[in-house]
Amino acid sequence: MSGLKTLEEHILSIETMARLCFFYASRWLKGEFAPEKSMSECVSKHTPLLFHGLIHYDMEKWQEIPLCRLIMETADKLAPLPPDLFEEEMWALCGKEINARAEETYPDSRGIGTPPSWNCGTLKYDPPSAETPRTCAFHIYNTVSPHSIFEDPEYLILCFKLLMKETELRYGADTLTTTTWLNDRPRWLAFFPEEWQQNLSPRDEKRIPGVTVGDWGPIINARGCINPKWEALIRETGHLPYCVRTGFCSYTAMRRHLDELLKGL
Repeated sequence: MSGLKTLEEHILSIETMARLCFFYASRWLKGEFAPEKSMSECVSKHTPLLFHGLIHYDMEKWQEIPLCRLIMETADKLAPLPPDLFEEEMWALCGKEINARAEETYPDSRGIGTPPSWNCGTLKYDPPSAETPRTCAFHIYNTVSPHSIFEDPEYLILCFKLLMKETELRYGADTLTTTTWLNDRPRWLAFFPEEWQQNLSPRDEKRIPGVTVGDWGPIINARGCINPKWEALIRETGHLPYCVRTGFCSYTAMRRHLDELLKGL
């Protein structure tokens, strides 16, 4: 389906994600990967429900939101239930409020709105840190939804060129880095030189995910809705389809590689 997602699709997608988060927290996190953690910690710190579904980007504020507090208190109370029943009871007790919150956040949700901090198309950069003053850490967001960021290769190339030029002029940066699930995907890695590939951190399939789309991005499609293929995989196996990895390379190598890609378009 093409076109922007509708409000109805967004609300249904948030329900699907919430249910997945409840099941995943009970069956896989509390059940196998992190049994020492409370159920509320599993939901709040290792699923995308609060970050992606209910709050949007500021995880420091979740305790200020009555719905989030309700979810965490309910999760701890229902923790002894088996996963399927935990999912159903959590939705029965919290679903109405989650749907209402989804309606509120729809205008700013992925596929509809873009945070104003995005400064280079589908990419944004952080100012270099004192520890690594010449390194530019960047993030990825689909600002061209409902299209994929890979649909027009020239667009992503130009985003990288802009990011490097701007951070070079502003900060004297000369090295690019990011940590994301995309670093485990060949289609993304094709945009990077061999230097990046050689510097990739190892795959860690036992890593417990955090809350952001740096981990959970695969479950969100170009339109900002849940991808049913990966939802089913996570329910069945407890593992996300891609491993989060960190890569880095020099601007020199990246520019050379991007120029070669442009020649081939």
